[in-house]
Amino acid sequence: MITFRDYQQEGIRKALLHLDTRNEPVILQAATGAGKSVMIAGIAKELDAPVLVLQPSKELLEQNYEKIMLLDTGIDVGMFSASVGKKDICQVTYATIQSAFRCPKLFKDFKYVIIDECHQFDPKNKNGMYNKFLRAIGSPKVIGLTATPYRLQQKYFEENGQLYYTAYLKMINRIHPFFWKSIIFKIETAELIEQGYLCPIKYRSDEVDWDSLELTSTGKDFTEDSMDQFWDDHRLEKLAKTIKFIDTYCQRNLIFCSSLRQAGRAQKLLSAVGIQSYIVSGTTPKIDRERLVREFRTGEFKHMINVGVFTTGFDVPELDSIVIARPTMSLALYYQMVGRGVRIDPARPDKMLRVFDFAGVVTRLGKVETIRLAKEEHPKYPGFFMDMVESEVGRMDEKPLFTFRVKKKMFNNKEKK
Repeated sequence: MITFRDYQQEGIRKALLHLDTRNEPVILQAATGAGKSVMIAGIAKELDAPVLVLQPSKELLEQNYEKIMLLDTGIDVGMFSASVGKKDICQVTYATIQSAFRCPKLFKDFKYVIIDECHQFDPKNKNGMYNKFLRAIGSPKVIGLTATPYRLQQKYFEENGQLYYTAYLKMINRIHPFFWKSIIFKIETAELIEQGYLCPIKYRSDEVDWDSLELTSTGKDFTEDSMDQFWDDHRLEKLAKTIKFIDTYCQRNLIFCSSLRQAGRAQKLLSAVGIQSYIVSGTTPKIDRERLVREFRTGEFKHMINVGVFTTGFDVPELDSIVIARPTMSLALYYQMVGRGVRIDPARPDKMLRVFDFAGVVTRLGKVETIRLAKEEHPKYPGFFMDMVESEVGRMDEKPLFTFRVKKKMFNNKEKK
């Protein structure tokens, strides 16, 4: 059975009041570890019409579904997902967006839609799955939940004949065409640590020069060649030595790498110092990935190296060490990486999460518990306030976070315009 925490009850109450009185889509911001799946279940069970809960992945769908099944709802609940192997349509239906998108006619009668990880919904992309699906099923009332209600935006500019790339954050309710109207509830990481619902975090971060890194053609990440140069033998040997030290006290350690090549080199160095580790990536076969996650949870091995996975929907309370071995420009990705380890371990009330940052991310973006939403007054409309995000290093949105010189031709003149 589930007992709702005070802040969860407040979030559920505000969501239900909004759905009862207003039509515009709004956001509940709940920090990683706050129990979004519990809040979703609490909202869904109180609504008096068909509810569709959309998730971006099978893992999140199963996690959310598990929570509502712990409630004595007295209502029909089902899953609609090809990856799960179920196509049930019930009063409350948990679905992956990829599966629901293919069958919009089945959801024409759904009055309410709850979108988990709603920051992944890009309102600017009119042909995106979320936009096309919501248009196809009519005009449902929509609530979104996320720990990170912002998106990384890209911009190119030319100066003195040189092309540059810059990245900046934008609150998702400040992105045209303004699908999300407001954030009606928030609970931050710092509050949850203070209330004892998340464990405290201790950091060790290196200051790192990123000048040698080159952008991919999309501008969203760094090229594998430049990452290989960045992760030279000296840096990887330092990483291996640190993990050997971590092994002496940690219960579980999750290592975030940039590429399979880097992960493979790191694994060989760990093996050379007597540390057993396994690699999981987006290319790992489903059956192998599930087996490795199960063995990691039960403690058959301590160190999991992952590439491009385990940033959401990965809940291992025993996890007490995070190694960041990948530079990133994304505040949301960084937040989610650290967030994998903040959950309380019932067996260790005094658990401390230790974060070892070899990529200089903490120095650039600030400690996760200092990331918070704030308000700024609109410059043209006194008394009207807009959402913003800041951390200990200052304001994070509406200004360039990073600027890189584009070293290779990334697009032709037509695309540039």
